[in-house]
Amino acid sequence: MHAPHHAEDGPGPTRITTDPRARGARRGCMPPGGDKEAGALGADAAQGEDGAVVTLHQLPQEFLGDPEFLRRFRAEVPIVAHLDGTYVVRTRACVEDAFGMALVTDYVDGGWLRQLMTTGLLRDPESTLVVMRDTLLGLEAAHREGILHRDLRPEKIMVDRQGVARVAELGLVARTPGGRWIPGTPEYMAPELWSGDDPTIGSDIYAATVVLVECLTGAPPYLGGAVVVRDQHLRAPLPGADLPPEIAPLVRFGMAKAPHQRYLRAWDYAEAVEGAGRTLGGPDWERRGRRRLTTAVAAVLAPTPGHDPNEPPRGLIGRARFRRRVRS
Repeated sequence: MHAPHHAEDGPGPTRITTDPRARGARRGCMPPGGDKEAGALGADAAQGEDGAVVTLHQLPQEFLGDPEFLRRFRAEVPIVAHLDGTYVVRTRACVEDAFGMALVTDYVDGGWLRQLMTTGLLRDPESTLVVMRDTLLGLEAAHREGILHRDLRPEKIMVDRQGVARVAELGLVARTPGGRWIPGTPEYMAPELWSGDDPTIGSDIYAATVVLVECLTGAPPYLGGAVVVRDQHLRAPLPGADLPPEIAPLVRFGMAKAPHQRYLRAWDYAEAVEGAGRTLGGPDWERRGRRRLTTAVAAVLAPTPGHDPNEPPRGLIGRARFRRRVRS
């Protein structure tokens, strides 16, 4: 398999914001008062032609109340920052101060898969398989470094203007309405997670397959209240009866109830997806699917009347140039 060629992200604003959270914030992902190791990554609000464009997202306050999450997340950020960014929206660093924590991530000129699904342009198998292939290659890049996603769903996958899908928000797990941390979102949680097992590569693969089914059918296969969804994940027949025959085996081996019956690696799954695409649509399946994705992204990003293109989306502090700082 080969990575598709796509243009570099274009330049963005050179200032982050006048928000005080962007001034004097600590560099690197560390608690206040901690020392930053040499080579740690930092965000820079100043213009730097040698730097990449990045975005800053405010981390919701509820994440900050869990010491175990913060410990793991701080440890994983330097690893995620050095992943191959072709199919991953990397968290480059995080900045912390008295106002909270902001994530410095790759800037992607595109839209979330959830947004693209609302256009009605993604219900064809070829574009869905392109999204799946890219997503699985992003997961593979993370898994090779010991990083799990833990909460993969359409809200965590971005598609850029070239039709390339990228996995975002690695390691940011969800909460229940009661405030308890759970390893994922119920509709996408593998059966073993409901039994209290820790997340694994297999549970990421299961969640990716749920996304595959949702892209093709318009909804996750198992819906209802938490108890109903749990029972369906544990005992309900696998979806796939109404899917194209080339795709049904992907669901069978991606959503198997027992983890050992699923694809062992995201790379193996991506190869199976590519094979299904060739069988389904011939040698040009990927080109056609990616072209449909670019059309959907353009539809999502089209300006609406009265929209200020310089206004960052909710939860986004701003964009800036990014530099790596190495302490001598």
